[in-house]
Amino acid sequence: MCRLAMTVIAPAFLFVSMVAQADTVTVSSSIPFAADSGASENVKKECKFETRLPEYIRKQAKRGLKVVVTEEPLENVQGKVLFLETTDVFAPGGGGYSGSKSAMVTGELKEDGEVIASVTARRRTLVGMTPGTCSMLKRIAKKLGGDIAGWLREPTMNARLGDIKDD
Repeated sequence: MCRLAMTVIAPAFLFVSMVAQADTVTVSSSIPFAADSGASENVKKECKFETRLPEYIRKQAKRGLKVVVTEEPLENVQGKVLFLETTDVFAPGGGGYSGSKSAMVTGELKEDGEVIASVTARRRTLVGMTPGTCSMLKRIAKKLGGDIAGWLREPTMNARLGDIKDD
């Protein structure tokens, strides 16, 4: 009976202690487009890239990392804060018929106002039978979210993620 109790209690205790020790990072609920990002007005209005990306980062955070998405200005948040900006978007209308799409984001991870890590990440789609430009950008946001969530577990300065590693 004692051995059975240990096989149930020990993993539960380990899980609770891992959750309690999870590193917390806060990110804005809307990632801005740089003025010269190349994102068209249609992309900005219709594709929801700026709100999908932080949600994908949050959803893809794993054990040991908790991502909080907030509408509060990040300058007012204490602790670790991820400042991101979409710096480049290539997404002509026409879905797969107009070719591949890409997006690049840059960011800084700050802790109590001090930069502790930085990142540039880019993803692109291949031409395929995807119904539209926004669905292609949704795939890109999901991939970038996974890339950035992975980086947040072990952040470094000048990290290059996703397809940008191929350059």
